[in-house]
Parts: sequence; structure tokens; C-alpha cells
Amino acid sequence: MTPKELVQDLYGAFTRGDIPFILERLAPNCRWTAPGAGIPNAGIYTGPAGAADFFQKLAASENVTRFEVKEYFERDNNVLALGSETCTALATGKKAETDWAMLFRIEDGKVIEYQAFYDTSAYMLAHKAG
Repeated sequence: MTPKELVQDLYGAFTRGDIPFILERLAPNCRWTAPGAGIPNAGIYTGPAGAADFFQKLAASENVTRFEVKEYFERDNNVLALGSETCTALATGKKAETDWAMLFRIEDGKVIEYQAFYDTSAYMLAHKAG
């Protein structure tokens, strides 16, 4: 399986809500990074347990209503995916929309690093009460 195929499988699992499938494909020391201080699921997480914490915070704080992968770029063991999404912050009912880039680094068939890039201000505004 190529790194790109692995990442495609991870996105398929995410859209099905199959988080255990994703967690099984993370290296024990995987670094999982979601930007945006003040956003409920933002932070740097380590390993499958850390990523599980990320996904729990995501599910508890947002309803993702649209998630689209538009393009993949693969170089060596690195995959960059470009896409867009819409979500609703559960605490406020406000929507956030953004284009995103997500970088995956793969080693021995496992994700060793995930880094997301998106409009953090859109998410901060959606989560902000008032």
C-alpha cells in the first residue's frame, strides 16, 4: 500500500466514523497536531491515545456537515491532502467553513506525523459565544 492509499483509507474511515481504524494506523509515537489555541480540539497529541483524545474532543464540540478531499500530493513518504469542510460548533450553533491542507508523514506503513492547516479564526468565531 502506498502512503497516498493509506491516507485515502484514513479519510474513508473518518467519513464512516470509524475512528478505531484510524487509530490502528498510527505509530505509537505519532505526533498529531491541530492548530488554533482556544478551539476545543486544538493541540498537540501523541500516539493513538492522544489522537483518540483529539477525535473525542472533535465529536464533543463540532458536527462536521461537509468534508471533501479535493486533491492529493505524494512525495516519498509524505502525503499532502487539500480539501474543505463545514462544521457547526455544538455549544453555539454557529457554522465554520474553511479550506484546509493536511500533511501526513508515513513510516513503515504507519502515520508518524499529522499536521493540519486551516482557517483557525473561522473556528474560533464559531466556538465563541455571543
